[in-house]
Amino acid sequence: MKKYYETLEFSMIQKAIKNYCFSEMAKNQVDALKPYHDLDDLKLYQDDVFHAMTIIYAYGRIPLAPYEDIEEIIQKAQKGGVCYPQDFLKIIQILKNVLEIQNYLENDIEKSHLVETMELFYLPKDLYNEIQKCIDPSGNIYDHASPELYRLRRQINAIEINMRKKIEALKLQNKDYLSHDVISTRNDHFVLPVNVSYKNQVKGIQHGHSSSGRTTYVEPEAIVAYNNQLAQVKQDEQIEIHRILLELTKKVKSYDRVLKENLEIMIDVDVIFAIGEYGKKLDMVLPIVDEDFQGIEMLKARHPLIDQNKIIANDIVLKKPQDILLISGSNTGGKTVALKTAGLLSLMAICGLPIPVKEAKVPLFDEIFVDVGDEQSIEQSLSTFSSHMKRLVAITQEASKKSLVIIDEICSGTDPHEGESLAQAILTYLHEKGAYVLASTHYSALKEYAKESDYIKIASVEFDQEKMKPTYRLIDGSVGNSYAIEISKHLGLNQQIIDHAAFLKSESMTTSQKLLEKLQTEMEALRQQKEELDKLQIEVQNKEKHYQQLLDNYQSRKEKMIEKAQDEANDLLKELQGQMKPHQVIQAKKQLDDLKYQKKTQENHEDHDYKIGDIVKVLSVNRQGEIIDINKKGLLTISMGGLKLNAKKTEVQFMHEKVPEKKETSNIRSLRKATKQNFELNIIGMRYEEAMIAVDKFIDNALVSNYSMVRIIHGMGTGVLRKGVRKLLDKNKYVKSYQDGGPNEGGLGATLVYFE
Repeated sequence: MKKYYETLEFSMIQKAIKNYCFSEMAKNQVDALKPYHDLDDLKLYQDDVFHAMTIIYAYGRIPLAPYEDIEEIIQKAQKGGVCYPQDFLKIIQILKNVLEIQNYLENDIEKSHLVETMELFYLPKDLYNEIQKCIDPSGNIYDHASPELYRLRRQINAIEINMRKKIEALKLQNKDYLSHDVISTRNDHFVLPVNVSYKNQVKGIQHGHSSSGRTTYVEPEAIVAYNNQLAQVKQDEQIEIHRILLELTKKVKSYDRVLKENLEIMIDVDVIFAIGEYGKKLDMVLPIVDEDFQGIEMLKARHPLIDQNKIIANDIVLKKPQDILLISGSNTGGKTVALKTAGLLSLMAICGLPIPVKEAKVPLFDEIFVDVGDEQSIEQSLSTFSSHMKRLVAITQEASKKSLVIIDEICSGTDPHEGESLAQAILTYLHEKGAYVLASTHYSALKEYAKESDYIKIASVEFDQEKMKPTYRLIDGSVGNSYAIEISKHLGLNQQIIDHAAFLKSESMTTSQKLLEKLQTEMEALRQQKEELDKLQIEVQNKEKHYQQLLDNYQSRKEKMIEKAQDEANDLLKELQGQMKPHQVIQAKKQLDDLKYQKKTQENHEDHDYKIGDIVKVLSVNRQGEIIDINKKGLLTISMGGLKLNAKKTEVQFMHEKVPEKKETSNIRSLRKATKQNFELNIIGMRYEEAMIAVDKFIDNALVSNYSMVRIIHGMGTGVLRKGVRKLLDKNKYVKSYQDGGPNEGGLGATLVYFE
């Protein structure tokens, strides 16, 4: 069956899973994945994978760090050997992983067989602490690994300090004999670099020469005693280190069973979570595997080795009494992809792995046989057909009612009539054995045979005739054409050859075959048109729904923003009320009231029953005014700040009814009455200061009264009043513009003022 694994590229799935493993042992276990034959074992493994994926989605990746095999280290300890510092680092990494997983399990993780397995991890704290105390991350022994080691290293340090002081002194004493003043070491002994001409002037042990031969390295006699003492203490240090490592090794031996079990569990957990990570990446699910299930059901199945952003998901469904799925269509790879997808996902399912589908249910196949691709056996002098037939011979001999058989281009590569006959006979034989068969073909007679057989389900791979490419969509109940001539034309075959081939094809086909091909082509075109229309309809519905949601959200936000702005404005108005002039307060309140009424008005009320006093917006000038008269024909007379105009109902937008005026002081009331009768101010004859005060007050009152335009009469005279008025107007932010009066409006002796 290993050969069938290779054909389906199962090794590529294993390689992808291994990318998520933390150890070589786990990777080796992934390489050993194989189909289950016991359903209970399979379901238990699936349960572990399912809970691993659930935990990953909820709590993230399991906190493992890379770890190594410690089997040989444990054996060394069991046989009385001494472990090296690097051995203990491998052990400590596994113990750190155990500690991390124990902390990870403190999350509120649902109980499962996988969680119970991870709870079997045991941390021998005394071993963990002793290794941490004695060995640093680089594999060196800490000074405080033992009191004796600490004493010895202090002694070594003291000796080395004294030696350095002594040799520094000797360097100064013998400076005239040295080739340079840098102290070095040879064979772990401090030496002086003596010029070869003076080598006999410095007593001591010679430790060789420089490469040039001009320098002799001499260990002074005074240093020899220090070096001997240092060597003895360092030897004692090594003895103590050996003792420490031996004690640690004995502790490892006492926990050999625990360490083995931790390693075994860690490898299993590593593999399970690696599978879970891979399943999460491709959005996979665990299929239902049932011995009694009579069929194959894979909904929205995707090939896991094809770019998931480009792959087309297909429903691969086959249920008894139909046990053969025969796929036809163009010879452009679509059929092979469908067959390999079904075969690979079935293999993954019975190995306990998740698969890239929406949902799936398959039997517990005892074997998956595959004959996909053109292969020639040069060694055995077999042709393509002979190699193909040799595999079919093996399949027909070994397949059982629990087997899945995948055959691409069944019995191709020989005489079409003989090939069709052989293919029909083989499919019939496999059906009688009860095996599930997924096969592809180009044979017309085999397609006809499939249509008439109640145990064969037909399907085709969709082909885009405009682009001359397969869409890789599997269409149930459809028979596909090969499109060999059309594809050849698209690939650049000479048109004369194309025309001749089309003529020969037409001549060789019976009338019924021609009609059938035409019908199939028309049915495929209609199906594609229907799918396109359905797709467009769904898009329109989705867009309509989306835009309605946007509109509703916009309207809701708009109303909330207006209400919020009103509340904030009212609050601000209350805060500033003591700082504002009375007319400014009145104006602000009026604008807020207008806003409240405007909020209620959403559209042009063409059929509104207008009344005198209604406030409307004249659409042509985008200004508001008050209806002061309505004639018999319904024509509205509107006053805008004293200006009157006539408008039809269709030319205005109802805003709100007239806001009742609040009672005001007698001065303001008399002013409003006066201004309604005459919206102008005459300052001729006033002193400059008096005139400016009057103009300022007049402008404020006009704004409160919501006038859009007023007139100020200042005369021509010296022009002082005119300049003063315009200087005031330039400073007022509510003044939109001003100009001289017209011929009947005072000319240069008056200024017409327009407000925002």
